Amino acid sequence: MKTSKNISSPIKGMPNAPEAEQALIGALLGFGGGKVFDAISPDVNKEMFYDSRYSGIYEAVQNLIAKNKPCDIVSVTSEIRSLGKIEEIPPHFIADTSSHGYDSSHAVEHALMVKQKYLQRKAIELSHILQQQAYDDTEDIGDVLFKAGNGLEQLQQDLIGKDEAQSFKDIAVSAMKGIERKMGLFASGKQTGITTGLQDLNNRTSGWRGGELVVLAARPAMGKTAISLHFTKSAAKQGIPVVVFSLEMDSNSLFERLIASESNVHPNKLKSGDINQEELQDIYHAAGNTLYNLPISIDDNASINMGYIRSICRLLHRQGKCGMVIIDYLQLIAESSNGQRNREQEISRMSRETKIIAKELNVPVILLSQLNREVDKRQDKKPILADLRESGAIEQDADMVIFVHRPEYYGISLKDSSGHEIENYGELIIAKHRNGEVGMVKFKHNGTLTKIFDYDMRGYVDVVPDNNPF
Repeated sequence: MKTSKNISSPIKGMPNAPEAEQALIGALLGFGGGKVFDAISPDVNKEMFYDSRYSGIYEAVQNLIAKNKPCDIVSVTSEIRSLGKIEEIPPHFIADTSSHGYDSSHAVEHALMVKQKYLQRKAIELSHILQQQAYDDTEDIGDVLFKAGNGLEQLQQDLIGKDEAQSFKDIAVSAMKGIERKMGLFASGKQTGITTGLQDLNNRTSGWRGGELVVLAARPAMGKTAISLHFTKSAAKQGIPVVVFSLEMDSNSLFERLIASESNVHPNKLKSGDINQEELQDIYHAAGNTLYNLPISIDDNASINMGYIRSICRLLHRQGKCGMVIIDYLQLIAESSNGQRNREQEISRMSRETKIIAKELNVPVILLSQLNREVDKRQDKKPILADLRESGAIEQDADMVIFVHRPEYYGISLKDSSGHEIENYGELIIAKHRNGEVGMVKFKHNGTLTKIFDYDMRGYVDVVPDNNPF
């Protein structure tokens, strides 16, 4: 039987099953459509037909069933005419297809054959597009691979079929189980979300949540990287695999900062190498007993874009190595629009994509961001949401916006209730919290900003097993 080639296919000789398509449409027309359509509709849609005439008839049947109308030849012909396709699919073709009288019991089998050939064609088209884009030097390879990954995932979804919508009853049962689980965790004193490493912040937020985008913003030298490393280490100690994208510092420098946070060695000594044997043992102990086995991955590629970040996160997530993401920081992410968007539009797009990563993988994403200079002009130097640099979309996309503020950095002295000056004092200002309250959390740090702890703590104690691999 002669078939008309689908005009959307860019490659000749594409796989197709003309007999299966004819049999499937013949069953729809010859047996009233309703029961056959209900049986095959979870697996087939109009785009899956290679012959556009069968695709048009399927669309007409689908429309009639949606209107609760009969699917006889007269009704289908009338519907095709209303779709403006009667010249392409004339009445004699509809009647001829209907007259074949295929057994409806084989309709599902024929539908799967049609679907198989459709997926073969789409896989060929995708590989053809990937090849063309890979040869194009104007295309960013990260974006090319990201789009290819999306295409493959869509094909896999088409292969599996769409999940049925959950009933409200099922959703209610699932939600109540979640509430009961949280109650059990709370009663046992366990954190319901991923720990932040600061109890006061945990009390405010209940920990980091999957699907949430948390923006951690500050002016330069305020300590946002130090805070993010504290979050990273705390989550990893809880057994959560953390992926860190460090666009400003290399991986060795980050590891040295983590060593400084776990040992009593000054960061400057780690940089200069002016270390005695006792300090070296302290370093080995910190690196081996605490840091070595932490599930942390660091990518310090300084020229990455959002397509690359999303691809790496998805790859690691499939391997069970991505339970939380840290990106340091937004304004350093490379653009991927080849100059077609202005900076504000590009920042907006990247902000939106970080939120998509959080939702798609159901992991918390902590996105570091710079604040504009308006903060420095303010007398109290406290940041507000309007200070988010370059785009209001950051605020819109974020589930939580936290500012790092250290008055001491600006020479602003604070005193406690006894009149003593407070040293190494900082504030985490929760300026936006979509699922909770806003407010301020105090914290303390050591002079080098390598150790972060709750404001009312008198020290930093962390007992770990002695399993040094060095």
